[in-house]
Amino acid sequence: MALGEKIKACRQDAGMSQEKVAELVGVSRQAVTKWEANQSAPNTENLFKLAEIFGTTVDLLLASQEAGTSPAEQIYYLYKMEEEKKAENRRIRLRSNLLLTLAVIGGYIVIYLVGRIFGTTESQTSVTGWLFGNDPQQLSYLYGWLLHQHIFWVAMVISAIPALFGKKYFSFTTLFGFAIALLIGELCGHNPAGIAYGHGHYGWAIWGCVFAFSVVMGIILEKITKEKFDLRSQKIWIWFAIFVVGVLAIVLAIRTSMPTSFS
Repeated sequence: MALGEKIKACRQDAGMSQEKVAELVGVSRQAVTKWEANQSAPNTENLFKLAEIFGTTVDLLLASQEAGTSPAEQIYYLYKMEEEKKAENRRIRLRSNLLLTLAVIGGYIVIYLVGRIFGTTESQTSVTGWLFGNDPQQLSYLYGWLLHQHIFWVAMVISAIPALFGKKYFSFTTLFGFAIALLIGELCGHNPAGIAYGHGHYGWAIWGCVFAFSVVMGIILEKITKEKFDLRSQKIWIWFAIFVVGVLAIVLAIRTSMPTSFS
């Protein structure tokens, strides 16, 4: 009798359903089904849980396995299989996180190029100057300021590094926050009367506050989504509403708080 058949026999002797065993072990019913069909094997931790649930021992669960193989050897084999599976999962997670990080960096590069296309003055004559120049006088105010002060790249690092650790919701929230803050700052940041606060432009304040707000909202989104992003979740829609209202409130607060005259 194979291990799966032994698990099934013990379950039936105990008068339990697969759902009940799955609940007690802390796995899905499909996992129990696969164990009983010998399509997969429980790891060592779950094996000990099964023995406890059925009122038996691991040795007895494994005793009916192939002759010549002791229970200790079988446990070690299961342990090695478990460790190999964990190592494979780590490799898969690492590749996924690297791709996520590259996607975030790619998003910033797209923003960078869009800024070059729409935010560069006609005074740029060379391709190199157009692509790499960071003179604020030859770029749109906010975009040029972010590049000249190297804040553009600092923001990219803030978004990209958490992506290496799988914090995808934080990374994409801050990426989106950066983009929308740059756009709103360019469009709504003019205030010639408040020149002392930003050389005739307060887009820097709008950008800074919206990006900082997106950092906070990214942390919150990571907390409420965990491993699953469900658009049907009420929490997600509440989060989205707070994000939109928060951005609008920041823009209105900054525009109404800046001085309207030099005096």
